[in-house]
Amino acid sequence: MGGRGVHFPTRLSRIQLYWAVMEDRQVHMPRPKEKRAPVIKDVAALANVSVSTVSRYLNDSPRISDESRERIAHAIKLLDYHPSRVARGLVNAAMKSIAVMTSDTTLYGSAMTIQGIEDEARASNYPVSISKLDDDSAEGLRASITMVMDQNPSGVIVMKYDELAAKALHMLPDTVTKVVIAGDREPDLDQVDLRENQSGREITEYLLSLGHSNVYHVTIPGGGGGYSRTAGWEAALRANDKPIPDMRHCSWLPSDARELGRTMAGIEGLSAIFAGNDEIAMGLIRGLEDEGKSVPDDISVIGFDDHPLACVWTPPLTTYRQDFPAAGRKAVELLLSRLEAREQGEELPPRFVELQGELVVRSSAAAPRM
Repeated sequence: MGGRGVHFPTRLSRIQLYWAVMEDRQVHMPRPKEKRAPVIKDVAALANVSVSTVSRYLNDSPRISDESRERIAHAIKLLDYHPSRVARGLVNAAMKSIAVMTSDTTLYGSAMTIQGIEDEARASNYPVSISKLDDDSAEGLRASITMVMDQNPSGVIVMKYDELAAKALHMLPDTVTKVVIAGDREPDLDQVDLRENQSGREITEYLLSLGHSNVYHVTIPGGGGGYSRTAGWEAALRANDKPIPDMRHCSWLPSDARELGRTMAGIEGLSAIFAGNDEIAMGLIRGLEDEGKSVPDDISVIGFDDHPLACVWTPPLTTYRQDFPAAGRKAVELLLSRLEAREQGEELPPRFVELQGELVVRSSAAAPRM
């Protein structure tokens, strides 16, 4: 055949060309996308909830509102979502990890306790997550606890150094293994006690032994309770028939303590102050000196914790040393031993471990001027 266009010399060549053209078209034509099976993120997006909320729904958790439960059920039906049995098993299983709840990670005592927790946990191949409590509302605490529980930790260590952590402790579900550090006694839980009541007694009795008869106390936030250093201060004064002055309250900030020191400089008859921690003591000393008071010549000041700056402060700070890293290590030890016992079908009784501190005498406290 002749003429313009493509010349097909044989019938066979035309058939081959036809199939070649068709194959070329299939290569360059857009292929329809395969339909993807819905996943848990799709359910969460359609129901307008978090993935963790869907996970709790799938595992029959009671911690879901009725409204959210209805939306999730409807989304699952619309998407024809079928959760993986393997995935559900992983959600139900506790992860090999330890969660720590604390209200402040910047304070010396908190930071050193966390260091002890991490050191001991690492030695046993347990990762540690830190949950900082910074919202004292019920809603804020519930959100923090939900975040912790969504991790499915093996157990939770609560550093109960103030009232906020105490509230969080009692909002944790009973199903999670818990260990408490410090604070009032929790009779049903394992607890590490830093003997703060006895320490507060020792500090106050030391000041009384120097000849001070009017010992004031500046509390740390949430420093109340029968096991607290504040309770020890009050008990020592009462046992020695000494007046119990009104407590002075301060935040964690040394700058606020400095302002308080300026105010306390004008208190008639004040000769000694027992500060709730070393940072507060340092701020008080600066505030007293701002008003012309000399420490310890005019007013003695004793701190608590033995902060690294205490020994180089001016004057070097008399304080009470606590072994915070040891408290962290012991808390992990209690937690892991309880988990191990439960794996073997044994339930241990609640354990209460006391860690003894020591009074460190330096230059910020002396006998009062006569």
